[in-house]
Amino acid sequence: MPHSFNSIARSCGIAALVASMIVLGAPGAQADENVWPILKEQAFGDRPIQEEDGMVVLETPSKVEDAAIVPLTVRVPPSVKGKLKSLTLFIDQNPDPRVATLTFGPAAGTGGERSFSTRVRVDNFSHVRAVLETEDGSLHMTTKFLAAAGGCAAMQAKDPDADTADMGKTIVRTFPPAIESSPIWAAQVMIKHPNHNGMQLDINTAQFIPARFVKEMTVKRDGELVFQLDGTFSISTNPNFRFTFGRGEENDLDVVIVDTDGTVFTGQSRPKGS
Repeated sequence: MPHSFNSIARSCGIAALVASMIVLGAPGAQADENVWPILKEQAFGDRPIQEEDGMVVLETPSKVEDAAIVPLTVRVPPSVKGKLKSLTLFIDQNPDPRVATLTFGPAAGTGGERSFSTRVRVDNFSHVRAVLETEDGSLHMTTKFLAAAGGCAAMQAKDPDADTADMGKTIVRTFPPAIESSPIWAAQVMIKHPNHNGMQLDINTAQFIPARFVKEMTVKRDGELVFQLDGTFSISTNPNFRFTFGRGEENDLDVVIVDTDGTVFTGQSRPKGS
């Protein structure tokens, strides 16, 4: 089954077929299938992963109102010191189970409570996982279960042309810490982008909307890398990211976004030309 997941991620035609099967099936029909061992092997090989050891915390809603917009927050407690290498989010039962991988740079910070939040689509009742890689190369995982379904193949009620108006408009905000001595700042990046996954129907034509979604995002603070995100269509429409970064001198952020069509969008936390 995981091999078909990868095929879906590569082929919009196959994704559309599977989407129609999922819509007709009962929610949670695949939720009992344990695909994680194969997903783990594909992503990390035979590397050991320490589970629920307190190095990483995952927050999910107790009740999901809309499976197409499910907020997730990952926190790294202040007790975890040093640099972080990467963070990968998984939704086991999604057509492409890997939601996103963040590869951290020197401006990500080395202390305080570090965090990352976004909104995701959940296709079927599923375990959600956050896997953190620390500076020494060790892997740490925490897991939650989400009772939600239908978020990937939901009918697109908006006119696709209207939905793409102002595509790429990017807002970048930074937030200084409440305590002056804190080693980290917070930030938010909001992108106007439909993030179509190839599995959604246009309500006006009953045709599948071609896939087009944010694939990469690079965030730099004062010219140094905070992280590079490699994303998939599991991220919700109009991607919204909140995250922390290490304190710098100016604390100005520059963001570069690339979607699957190769279009590049940019945003800054300060007015252009300042």
